[in-house]
Amino acid sequence: MIEGVEAVRGTPSWLEDAIARANIPTLACLLVQITGDRCWIEGKFVPSKPRGLDDNDTGGLAPEVQAEVRQAALEGIKGLLAGRSMAMPEPSDELLVEMMSVSLGEEIPLEYAPMIRHELNPLGVEASQLAACATSAEPFAELASVSAPEGFRALIIGAGISGLCAAVNLSAAGIPYTIVERNSRLGGVWHENNYPGAACDVPSHLYSFSFAPYDWSRYFAASEEIQRYLEHVADLFDIRRHIRFDTEVLSANYDEGSAEWEAVLRGGDDIEEKLRADVVISAVGAFNKPRYPDVPGIDSFAGPSVHTARWPNSGVELAGRRVVVVGNGASAMQVVPAIADQAGSITVIQRSTQWAAPFPKFLVEVPASIQRLMNEVPLYRLWYRLRLSWAFNDKQYAALQKDPDWDNGGLSINALNDVHRRGLTAYIKSELGDAQNLLPQVLPDYPPFGKRMLMDNGWFRTLAREHVHLVSGAVTEVLPDRVRTSDGSEHEADVIIWATGFDVVNFLAPMELRGIGGRSLHDDWDGDDARAYLGTVVPGFPNFFCLYGPNTQFGHGGSLISIVERQMHYVMSLLRSLFERDLHSVDVRPEVHEEYAREIDRRHERMIWTHPGMSTYYRNSKGRVVVCNPFRIIEFWELTDVANLADYNAWAAVRRAPAALSETDRVGGGSQ
Repeated sequence: MIEGVEAVRGTPSWLEDAIARANIPTLACLLVQITGDRCWIEGKFVPSKPRGLDDNDTGGLAPEVQAEVRQAALEGIKGLLAGRSMAMPEPSDELLVEMMSVSLGEEIPLEYAPMIRHELNPLGVEASQLAACATSAEPFAELASVSAPEGFRALIIGAGISGLCAAVNLSAAGIPYTIVERNSRLGGVWHENNYPGAACDVPSHLYSFSFAPYDWSRYFAASEEIQRYLEHVADLFDIRRHIRFDTEVLSANYDEGSAEWEAVLRGGDDIEEKLRADVVISAVGAFNKPRYPDVPGIDSFAGPSVHTARWPNSGVELAGRRVVVVGNGASAMQVVPAIADQAGSITVIQRSTQWAAPFPKFLVEVPASIQRLMNEVPLYRLWYRLRLSWAFNDKQYAALQKDPDWDNGGLSINALNDVHRRGLTAYIKSELGDAQNLLPQVLPDYPPFGKRMLMDNGWFRTLAREHVHLVSGAVTEVLPDRVRTSDGSEHEADVIIWATGFDVVNFLAPMELRGIGGRSLHDDWDGDDARAYLGTVVPGFPNFFCLYGPNTQFGHGGSLISIVERQMHYVMSLLRSLFERDLHSVDVRPEVHEEYAREIDRRHERMIWTHPGMSTYYRNSKGRVVVCNPFRIIEFWELTDVANLADYNAWAAVRRAPAALSETDRVGGGSQ
């Protein structure tokens, strides 16, 4: 029985346990809808503001008030499970935003109401049907109205997160597709990254498709579980039979005569063949090309020398060995604490310092009763996910804006950013404990969020251990049994782990794409200076869509999966508009594309990633930010809501001249 709460007669034990553990602010939002009474977000029930990224499970409420919420939730949810209807299945926009604001302890603008409503009902069904549809393999009823021309087919390049999302959408619209995957297994980055400690630093319930919930075992899933989830999605939507594994796309060329793409494929037997498609969707991702430093002697090392993204399936023997880890980014912060108890010694070589935030639910398991609650009461899961989406998304946006009147010696860019700096500094000091001598080496001298904010997996505590040594500098030479660093010192090694990240600015490389007139996409992008309207389309490349393309990653938070879902939502809106007019091909107008690119750059000039005080993989060799999206997530959500066909040149099946678009052909409210 729940402490301080009377069990409702006939209540299953799992439900009692779930309610005893459930998140209080989430229960309060659920209670408003179940009972129709807004008292649960007023007065004594108003929760405190969460600290950092904490879930605030108790709401900061007195124990007797928590018990009152849990008692009411127990009764209300039992009624729902017995078939009783919610008193308020569709709250007003104003109330939805107020519920969200109160549960998070901060005011959320009314403009977020449509996104909140959508996230609470991603399947677009009656509230009473939500539970029945929550795990359905047919979540896109609105796409059933899409009527593609006979023989219209798509090629998807890559069977990772983006490729699976594209496949589900195309299948729902009845568009045949083939996925070409260079690996022997689906999963993309999560198939390739299986080093010790590999995990996602976005909450599991947010790092999942809105149309495919899952019984996550941890609040932040490890790579193996994410891989299992993606395999589950592929099976749920019958995607595997469409995938050609161990096959690489060498090139794709647009045939203007037939208005089709012709891709050159190479299989595991090195035999090349051609495949034609009306649409090409690039789902190759960004974190799939390991980056090694250009260091003399890198191939001369006698022992194991592995990149985190190429960790051998058989593992690496680390017990009692001298391990040198090169890098201190996200993968290093995961792998070093994970191997610290095995290695005889660890030497970490860092070129620069990193900010890392507290990670309250790191390695915390999701109780079985909570998993069941999320399954049987989907609205609880959706409210829980929705609260996460704010904490890990636009909540941080204001801290990224440069204040021209703010001067703190380059350590922060505005007052709020400085609050983060002081809080994170205090946290780092507390984690170092008695090893405060390391503070000058680990405390960043640039503003928080200037580089990707990392989650602390015990990194600072690990650096403070006696057998772990931190070296500031760069590797300048690799010798058979050691490495030499920029200060001239040498560090003996039995194993080298390269945690040096990925080449994320050379989008789509080395695949060759040629569009109208044989123009090369990589020439248009001048190598690493990629640009795309909405991160998705490029002029001169009809019916080519790039998922997780340039300027789509949200540097202030967010989930890759959410981004890709919005891109595919936009692509399907565009295709529907195309087919409704008996058209076949679209090519974004250059002026639309160029104005969007200018707006991207204008926004970035006002944001932290163009701050001169640090380097970041977000910028290319020319100093331009090509990875991050400068918009608030609500803005990108609105930009990708409804495609405006007037932003494109469009053609019928046989390519001749662009079809004239009248004012009545202009779909939606525009994309700018």
